[in-house]
Amino acid sequence: MEMSVSLVIAVASALVGLLCLRLVLAALLRLRKVKKGTGALGDTPADLKSFALRQLLSAIVMFALAAFIIVYS
Repeated sequence: MEMSVSLVIAVASALVGLLCLRLVLAALLRLRKVKKGTGALGDTPADLKSFALRQLLSAIVMFALAAFIIVYS
């Protein structure tokens, strides 16, 4: 069975998108801990929110890239 390079790149992009979604979830869980007062001292809610937002944007871009590659290949 022959695997095309574009399919491999699309799968890799989707996996990176899943990793970004996992980082969003981790940041939101950490944000909840910080709001309760049990989080790490260096974490601020603003930093965690901006990190989660950036990772969410990265996930959206990665899934869009994977879909673009699959549709136009």
